[in-house]
Amino acid sequence: MNKKIILACAVLAAAAILTGCSKTENSGNSANSGGSSSSATSAVSQSPSEKTTKLLTEVEFPEMVEVSADKLEVYFGISADKVDDFSVYICGSGAMPDEFGIFLAKDASAAAEIEQLLKDRIDYQTETYRDYTPQEAYKLEDSFVSVSGNTVIYAICADNTKAGEILE
Repeated sequence: MNKKIILACAVLAAAAILTGCSKTENSGNSANSGGSSSSATSAVSQSPSEKTTKLLTEVEFPEMVEVSADKLEVYFGISADKVDDFSVYICGSGAMPDEFGIFLAKDASAAAEIEQLLKDRIDYQTETYRDYTPQEAYKLEDSFVSVSGNTVIYAICADNTKAGEILE
C-alpha cells in the first residue's frame, strides 16, 4: 500500500512540475505588467519579445543583452511610461554597435518622441563607432528607425534588411 501512495505522489509531483514548466515566460522587460503585450495583439501577430527572439535566432549577433524597463531612459532617453510594451537588445560588451528593438508606444505623440530619440541614438552610435571600431561602422550605414501607427522599430546589425522584415 505504501508503494502505491508513494507512486501516486510521485506522479502528481511530476505532473505539477511539468504543468509549471509549460507556461510561457514573459520577458520581464515589458512596461505592461498585465501579461499581454498589447490590446492590438491578435493570434496572428507576435509580441515584441517574440519578434526579437526570432531575430536573435535568424541573424548573427555578438553576445546580446536585453534592456530592462529601468534602463530605457539610461540608454535611450525613453521613459517607460511612454510605452505599453517593448523588447530591446544591445551588444553586451559594448564593443560592437549591434542593437535592435520594438516599442509599442502609448500614443502617436509618444511614438514620434521615441522615433526621434532612436534616431539620436543611431547618430551617437555612428560617431562613437567610427573611431572606436571602424570595422563595425558598416552596420550603422543602413541602420533604420521605422514607425507604423504606434509601433516603432529600429535595428543596427550586419543584416538590417532582414532585421526590418522580422521586426515589422
